[in-house]
Amino acid sequence: MLKVLIIDDEPWSRQVVKSLGAWEEHGMQVIGEAEDGIEGLELVEELHPEIVITDMRMPGLDGVELLERLKRQYPEVQIIVMSGYDDFVYLKQAIRSKAVEYLLKPVDRAELNNVLSECAKERERQRLTGSPLMLMDQPLMEHYLAYRQRIYEQLLALNKQAAREELEKLARELERSVPQHQLEAMIERTARDLLLLAGEAGKTSGGLAAADADTPDKLWPSFQAMAAGLGDHFSEIINLILEQRRNRIRLDLAEVEDYIGGHFQEPLSLEGIAAHFLVTKEHLSRAFKAATGETVLDRVTRLRMEKARELIAVRDMPIKDAAGLCGYEDLAYFYRVFKKHFGITPGELRNEK
Repeated sequence: MLKVLIIDDEPWSRQVVKSLGAWEEHGMQVIGEAEDGIEGLELVEELHPEIVITDMRMPGLDGVELLERLKRQYPEVQIIVMSGYDDFVYLKQAIRSKAVEYLLKPVDRAELNNVLSECAKERERQRLTGSPLMLMDQPLMEHYLAYRQRIYEQLLALNKQAAREELEKLARELERSVPQHQLEAMIERTARDLLLLAGEAGKTSGGLAAADADTPDKLWPSFQAMAAGLGDHFSEIINLILEQRRNRIRLDLAEVEDYIGGHFQEPLSLEGIAAHFLVTKEHLSRAFKAATGETVLDRVTRLRMEKARELIAVRDMPIKDAAGLCGYEDLAYFYRVFKKHFGITPGELRNEK
């Protein structure tokens, strides 16, 4: 039977949910009730429910913080959220990444049971292919979740060595505890779970940085090999986050624009400009495009073309000389860029005078 915990500060509301759910039909049992988030977390720790049904507005630890704690500490728990109409738009934004479903109060019998049915189906899918927790006995599950939480905390703290050490300790625990016939499945599931955990930590700590690291896609032969591979991957994520933070501090886009404006007639490249400002070319490219709507090279080209048009049409300079002064040593290439930018060749521009 799947164990269900109901959290709501109003006793009558808890009773309504209990009376509406077709629990036995879905293979479920309500094993506890809590009147606030703090008591709810204590019961999750004590009773290990697979499903939590919770209100959002409660005294003490409210629903938003409760969801965040559940997501971090008990990722295997499915969550169904109840909310009054006035909270619905905010609630949808706050919980979209975690809750199985959100129900408007007063709860409708059919909607509740549809959600319970989906929870039961998802549990069966997880049993077949999902979380490593599905293959663990209770003591090992508790140890795994404790290690998982410590790894997450070290990732948030950007502590590469400590995260690697916790991974290695977890690997030794799993090597001792997992039967040989489950080894391959457990390594695959554990690696997938920890990669998802690292992704969450990366988003929290460094925005886009975690997405820049290539995710390992392999099956390791042992837990120790998995720990070594994931340790390298986690270090890469942390390095990217630290680099991104340094870049945010030191990159002044107004200075970049001034630099381009003063040097566009010289040989310029994205790599060269990034090196001048001591940032990565990827960060420079993203930041400049976000701030100006242009890429760095588009800006360089636009300034060069505007200058070339002035030299040719206004100052009547020979085309070859104008190209050289605008940073183009290859005259044929200059013609191609000019035609693409203005729709006419330098010669046609001169003839229009």
